[in-house]
Formats: sequence, structure tokens, C-alpha cells
Amino acid sequence: MGGSHRADVAVCRPAGRTSLLALTVALVAAAVCLFARPAAAKPFDLGGRDWEGCADFVQLARTELGARAVPTSRVELGELTPEDALVLLHPDQPLDVASLGAFLRSGGRVILLDDFGHGDELLQYFSIQRVPLPSRPAEVLRHNAELPIAEPASHHVLTNGVGRVVLNHATGLANAELSPVLSVRGQGEPDVVVALAGLVLKGRLLAVGDASFVMNSMLRYPGNKLFAKNILGYAANADAPSATPGKVYILSGTFDLHGKVGESTSGGSDLMRNVNEALASVAREGMPPFLTYFLSVVLGLGLVMWTGSRAGKVHAATTPRYTRVIPLAAQGGVAGHASVVGGARASRALALLELKSALEEELTILLGLERVPAADVLVAHVTGSHLLDAKAGHALRQLLLRMAKIETMILSPQTHALRKIRDREVLVTAAVVNRILAAARKNARNVKGRPA
Repeated sequence: MGGSHRADVAVCRPAGRTSLLALTVALVAAAVCLFARPAAAKPFDLGGRDWEGCADFVQLARTELGARAVPTSRVELGELTPEDALVLLHPDQPLDVASLGAFLRSGGRVILLDDFGHGDELLQYFSIQRVPLPSRPAEVLRHNAELPIAEPASHHVLTNGVGRVVLNHATGLANAELSPVLSVRGQGEPDVVVALAGLVLKGRLLAVGDASFVMNSMLRYPGNKLFAKNILGYAANADAPSATPGKVYILSGTFDLHGKVGESTSGGSDLMRNVNEALASVAREGMPPFLTYFLSVVLGLGLVMWTGSRAGKVHAATTPRYTRVIPLAAQGGVAGHASVVGGARASRALALLELKSALEEELTILLGLERVPAADVLVAHVTGSHLLDAKAGHALRQLLLRMAKIETMILSPQTHALRKIRDREVLVTAAVVNRILAAARKNARNVKGRPA
């Protein structure tokens, strides 16, 4: 009996301790569930360290720009200077497009990275349309058409060193006035541009139809990281080293663009403040009787003077608009394009870029390539295929370098160097282009006619 009793006690003690431990764990778990706050990270969070956060993009900005990089959720528009830039990342509330337009008009820079956010209002303000990407992209990631790979669409400071950029559910963009930066090639479909940049008003605008490429998980791709780095340099006026350094404000999701451009919140003239107060008083209480009478007299006198000046005036007959000669520049087509490029007020740099495009396309056709390669690759193909000898190949290389420099000057805010390009340089360049193409065509016929 005694041994049996001790055995019962030895079994019961651990069971009691286990029940107490289980009860304690249950109470702790309940407390955690009741009082702990859920940690739900938002997409494109500038401080987010998860796969869809943008902390790595902010760190890249601080590495490249130092204190000039300002990640924030609020910007006082009145404190902005023409040297500053706004990087708008996937805005999820309507944008003040009028204020952004005023900022661009002052010379500032706006970078919009957005696919399905509220960036449409800003795009429409500058006549940029969203278009669908090719249904069958030429290159995709993981056999997924929603992860297309974009490539440089032109020689641009934003694509320096960039080979391929991985996108995620992006949208295409279309505008004839802005320069294409990135595009997605299609299989049996036209290529679609996903990034546009150029001079808008007095400032610079960059629009990219995808914000996901700067997420933490996407910046691990070298092309994405380099393109993001080039965007930060573009925002910071890196292509114009002589410009005064400004700040680059990085905003994401829900942010506040407060105030008006040109209206500083740190102060203001007493006159403007008094005028605003007077207008507010009139809006609340109406105009005083003497002011109403004075304005009525002035308006009446103005109507009498205007009627008297117009009543006896004889108007000259005007030619109907449908019978007027349409200017050549407004007719479109090859003739209209030539009229615009060769106009008296047009920069001669445009004519040089036309020669560059014609030279590259002709050589590409002679080489049998599908598209125009980079300048150094094109020269290597031309000399390697014996289309040009060493001397002509050297002349081609120097000519393409000069044209690339002119193309860079067009993208730079410093446009005074373009005024130095004269008609003589255009004519000399055209002669050199004709000589190079004549030699290339001749050698191409010789190569084709030579027996194997």
C-alpha cells in the first residue's frame, strides 16, 4: 500500500506542473493577441525593409547624394528652388498638378515612378498617355509576361551603363515630344516605351510606368540598381555639374504637397498679406457702397470709350481661313519635318541629329542587323565587315562621338553651346556622311560580288 501511494504521488506532481505551465502560456498568448499592434508594412514604404519596401532605394539616395536626399511625407512647395527635384513614388492620392506645373515652369525637376497609382492626372496634364505593354514581351523573368525586361530605347544620360531593367506589372507611356528612355520589345508586336524624359516648360520631367523596380527585392538586379542610381543623378542635376546643388525630395504613397510654388511660408510682404485680407473681407461681407459706386462709374465710362472707339472703325477684309496657304512646317510628312529642322529659328543641332540617325540606320541595313547598336559596337561591325577601311572607320568614330556630344548638350540645361553650331558644320558633316555611306555601299557590293 505504501509503495503504491508514493507511486501515485510521483505521477501526479508533473501533471499538475504541466497544467499550470499550459495555463500560463495561454494567458500570455491571449495578452499578446489583445495588446500587440499588428505590424502591416505598406508597399513602397520608404522605411520598409521587407521585399516591397523602399528602404534600399532611400539608402542608395543617401549614398549618392548625402544630405541632399530628403525622404519625407510633406513638402512645402513655397520653399522649393529651381535647383530642387521631387521624386514621386506611386502616389495614392490626387496630385496638385497645377503646383507641379508651376514648379516645372520655375525650372525644377519632377520624377514620377508610377504604374497604377494616381499619377494619371500628372501624365494627362502633359499629354502623356498610358498604353498596354506587348502581350508577348521578347524577354521576361521566370517565364512570366507580367515581369517584362526593358532595354534602353535611346542614348540618354539615364541609361548610361544600363543593360536591362526588370519590371513588375508596368504600363507603357506615349508622347511624341519627350525622349524615349526605356522600352519593352515585343514578339511580333511593336515595341512599347515605358520611360519618357525631356524638357517640359523650363524644367525636366521623367515619367516611368513602373514603381516596383525600386523595391528592395527588385534593386538586387544590377540593371535596376544602376537605373535607379542614374535617376537620382538626373534629379540632382548631375548632367549639369555647373548648376547649383539642390535637394532631392523623395515621397511615396500618401504625402502632402503643401502651399504654392513661389509663396514662402517663412515670411511674406505686408502688402500681399493686406491684399489677401481685404479680398477675404470682401468675400465675407461684400463691397462697401462707395466702392460699388466707383466701380460702376469706371465700368460705364470704359464701355462708352470702347463703343466710341469701335463704332466708326472700318475693318479690312480678311482672307477666309480655308483659302489661306498652309505653312510648310504645318503640313507634316517629310517636307514638313525638313522645314522644321531647317527653319531659320531651329537649332542646327537638330539637323546634325537627323544626319546621325540616317547614318546609323543606313549602316545597320548594310550590316544586316535588326536594330541600331551602340556607337562603338557599330564602328566595330563596320570595320570588321570591311565596309570601311581603317581611315574611314576612324572618321566614322570621330563623327559619332561628336554627334553623341551634341545629343547630350540638347538634354543639358546649358543650351548656350548649341548656338555655336552653324550651317557650315552641318554642310561639312553632311559631306562626310555622304562619303562614308558611299564607301560603305561600294564595299558592300564588292563583298557580296566576291566569290566565296
